[in-house]
Parts: sequence; C-alpha cells; structure tokens
Amino acid sequence: MSSPQQWHLYKAADDELRGPVDLEQLKIWAAEAKISPQDRISGDGMTSWQRAPMLEDLQMDWLIEMPDKFLYGPTSVSTIQEFLATGEIDETVVIINTVEGTSARLADQPFYQASPHFSRSAGTTHKGTLWPSELEHAADQLLVQRVQWLEKQVMELQRELGVAEQINESLRAQFRETTGREPL
Repeated sequence: MSSPQQWHLYKAADDELRGPVDLEQLKIWAAEAKISPQDRISGDGMTSWQRAPMLEDLQMDWLIEMPDKFLYGPTSVSTIQEFLATGEIDETVVIINTVEGTSARLADQPFYQASPHFSRSAGTTHKGTLWPSELEHAADQLLVQRVQWLEKQVMELQRELGVAEQINESLRAQFRETTGREPL
C-alpha cells in the first residue's frame, strides 16, 4: 500500500516553508484563508513548485476587483469573507469566477448571503468584546500587519518583474542577433 501524497507549502509573505502535510491539510488551510495567491506548493518532495491557486482541489477560483481596480487572486471564498470582515472590501465589489468565466457583485453571490460577515480570527471575530482602547489598538495592529504583508508582496512582485525584464532583454538580444534588426 502506498502512502498518500505529501505536500509542502511555501508562504511567500513570510518566507516560511510548511509541511509535509496531506492534501486534506492544504484544503483546510485554504478554507481558513491561510494560503495566498503568491504562495507556492510542491507535491513531489520539493522538486518542482507551482502557485497554490493552480491546485484545483484548493478551490482558489476567485478574483476580487478591489476598490482601486487592482485584481487580487485567484483566491478562495474564505479569503473573500476575510476581506469583507476586515472592511477591505464591501458587498459592491466585483468578483470573478475564473472557472466559469463569470463576474458579478459580491452581494449577488450565493455564498455572500449564506455566510457570516465576520472573520474567523480572534483579532476580528471578538472585536465586540474589547474595550474601545483595545479595539483601536487591535485595528492598528491589523493595519500594520496588512502594510507589512503588502510590502512583502511588492518585494516579491518586484523580484519577479526583475526576472521578467532579464528574460525580455535576453529575448530581444536573441531577436537582434537572429534578424539584424530591433524588435517592435
């Protein structure tokens, strides 16, 4: 009898490696909004990696059109609920189902009506039990964490952009060498 496939998760924002875990644990993490679109997974002993949303079983099938028109995702329903609970989005944002190729306002989605609009994390779920000064401190902490996460995301994207620019320049040089002219 063969053992079940083991997975590793690389958390891009934290530069942390988690695992090995089974597929069920990965699904739980995705359902708890603990896997972001930038995270990578490996199911072959860390030989090759892919972005987490590429694993169909994680159901990271949604893009969120943020208020500033930035597309976030693909991500899970749980992350959409987390963003809603923290006030980063509201029910008027457009979300895109990447599997079906459809888009609609969040408020028009069946899971919006059927789900609580509160996060599962202690920092946001229990806000009503905090004193006003503690609530303000908790909000400040969430904001600091969000800024840190965004800064890490920017660094990751800048790193990827640098690689893409190097590849682009290499291809342009190959084109010039092959054709004797500049690419369009």
